Amino acid sequence: MTTFLATLGGKLADTWVSLLVLPGLLYLAVVSAAPVLGHRHALDHGLLTARIDTLADDPAAHAPGTVIVFGVLLLVAAAGVSRLAAALGAGVERLWLGDWPAALRPAARALTRRRASRWAAADAAHRRAVAATALRFAAESREDPALEPALDVAGPDAAGSEGPGHPDPAAADTVGLNEARNRIALTRPARPTWMGDRLLAADARVHRTYRIDLTSAWPRLWLLLPDTAHAEVRAARSALTAAARRAAWGLLYLLPALWWWPAALIAVVTWGGAWRQGRVAVHEFAELVESAVDLHGRDLATALGIPCEEQLTATTGLAITRTLRKGT
Repeated sequence: MTTFLATLGGKLADTWVSLLVLPGLLYLAVVSAAPVLGHRHALDHGLLTARIDTLADDPAAHAPGTVIVFGVLLLVAAAGVSRLAAALGAGVERLWLGDWPAALRPAARALTRRRASRWAAADAAHRRAVAATALRFAAESREDPALEPALDVAGPDAAGSEGPGHPDPAAADTVGLNEARNRIALTRPARPTWMGDRLLAADARVHRTYRIDLTSAWPRLWLLLPDTAHAEVRAARSALTAAARRAAWGLLYLLPALWWWPAALIAVVTWGGAWRQGRVAVHEFAELVESAVDLHGRDLATALGIPCEEQLTATTGLAITRTLRKGT
């Protein structure tokens, strides 16, 4: 027990230092240096060194009591700023996932409509390309009775100037058009952000394939997952939280940027990197959730007493949903 407590204490200390003290100390250093250097002398390290030497020459700076009080206050301030960054990170995460406050709801609805319109256009282009590809193969393999219905589905844009037997090569790029549509969202957008739609897509794809209501099934499925799966899902979720916290630090660096322009560069780089890491974390988390259903959905059916001897089907998934929803 003593060894366990010592190990736990060491881990907590490492976490406290890495998450609270170090980022907070760096931020306080930038905030302190910004008004000293200003925009005109932003890179004049000599000016900063001279100011530090002036403070160090003060006799009060060498008093043990002053050093102890200053050190304690510095650590408390660093921890406080870090807690502020964590709170802002929670707000950033909500914005990333499309859960916007009431004041931003009109903007959220407008962005959602725009994303849905772009997705619908990309989806229509992909469908026309698929039909155009079918036309080409049918034309190459001789006259086919199915040619006319396929042309009707493809529309006039699917055929080139030489007729239905010569579809537009650009329209037949089904792989590229499919990727272009999926870059917007995997399913029809319902949130103003890509990250929010990526999580909703996991729910929609699971329901479309298995007829499983993921909201009801996930708590029960989580109890059946092995420890390795738990660790992977938790790691992806923690990565999203960490990325949102780093983005919050980027926002905080906008304050010293009012006096010291290099802080603006720090803010932009920090936010951009955090945003990219957040997208990766959301994608990995959604993939892991879908994978858990794909690999352990049969275990959930068995645990609920629903026969599922082979592949998980929509019929079995619907029975799972009805059982878990309990008529609601």
